[in-house]
Amino acid sequence: MKKALSILIVLALVCGGLFAQGAQEAAANKLNLVIYSAGTEEETQTVADAFVAKYPNVSYTIIQVGSSDLVTRVKTEWPKPEGDVVFLLGAENLDQITDKLHAYTVKNDAAYEAGSTKEANNLYYAMSMPLQAIMYNTDLLKGDMVPTSWADFADPKYNGMIELANPATSGSAYAQLFQMNQLYGWDFVKQVAANGITFVSSSTKGPTDVARGEFALTLTGEANIAQAIADGAHVAYVHPAEGTGLRTEGCGILENCANLEAAQLFMEFITSVEGEKVVASVGRRPVLADAGTPASLPQLKDMKFYEYNNAEAKANKKQMQADFGALL
Repeated sequence: MKKALSILIVLALVCGGLFAQGAQEAAANKLNLVIYSAGTEEETQTVADAFVAKYPNVSYTIIQVGSSDLVTRVKTEWPKPEGDVVFLLGAENLDQITDKLHAYTVKNDAAYEAGSTKEANNLYYAMSMPLQAIMYNTDLLKGDMVPTSWADFADPKYNGMIELANPATSGSAYAQLFQMNQLYGWDFVKQVAANGITFVSSSTKGPTDVARGEFALTLTGEANIAQAIADGAHVAYVHPAEGTGLRTEGCGILENCANLEAAQLFMEFITSVEGEKVVASVGRRPVLADAGTPASLPQLKDMKFYEYNNAEAKANKKQMQADFGALL
């Protein structure tokens, strides 16, 4: 009887030890991820939810910040970032913080092209194409008043009818400014600034206000227009006759981040066809052809493009922002 009792005690101790070890291992497998996102919270949450559905041991926190503010935040926090990954940030903005990104080669690396859809040293990978288009309210603009080109933003007939994001605070708005200057020069930019345009801090306000009929037109990423149309707003979009710059926005891991393992898993997910399909589901145009194109957007082959030079956009950003600010 005493022998049997001793065996039970030993078994209890062994099993208890194994249970404790198992609990510790399970706890060790629990991962956290802090996502710094320049996209909307809804877009980011949709992607993050799909990610944790695949990796249920990961929990996430989203910190949504405008593009320019996100770049500033990363630089200010260096060398101890509070975030783990930067998400949906334009390439010209990512290029400003490459010295603060962690090089990581994903399994699907062969699907990406250096200098086009990934950074040359694998510091970030493109995940969507924020192509700029004209959004207009179909109740307010009809017939000859329907805009067709970049040049329309300097046309006096639209004076007081346009709302745009301020290039000093919005990454996409700076991309618009850069393209205007690239196409028509600084004298044209001056005409745009003098055309009674309302400039706002957020890149999402213009599409929202045009959808409400508070303004007649804006420039924005085509995904914003597609979403407004899906929501039943009386709006339409036009890809400018001159074409649009073929831009990308991407995702990268922050150097010295606290949750590297979770960050690497996120990069694997977002660079897979599975992850890119989730990107397409929120109306963003994915960079991987196998992920398809959102139903409301035209095929790339049916669109006109011109080169968007990320290096030049990065090099000129501070000066162009300051020069434009002086016009307002």
